[in-house]
Amino acid sequence: MELRKMLKVLIRVSNSKRVHGKNLVQAIIDACKTAGILGATVLQAMYGYGDKDFKASAIRGFANLPVVIEVIDTPIVIQEFLPVLKEIVGTNGLISVEEVLVV
Repeated sequence: MELRKMLKVLIRVSNSKRVHGKNLVQAIIDACKTAGILGATVLQAMYGYGDKDFKASAIRGFANLPVVIEVIDTPIVIQEFLPVLKEIVGTNGLISVEEVLVV
């Protein structure tokens, strides 16, 4: 069994953020598809905090909850995609990158 080195990008944003009139999460997923990224997964959180608290409530519902988008691809593809991703996310989230081994 051969293990391949890949890069995993984790993007943490609020589900309520918008960019260029579009939901930020959808804009990120659309950019991933355009860039030919192998795959992306969107995970909705129930609670989180960063520069402010995020939590579900009966009044606010789930619109402002944190979302984590996980993207995995080859180092070359990810390195080419990061400037595009940074432009989309801007100051509206956090982007982290780590090396992973994939079977």
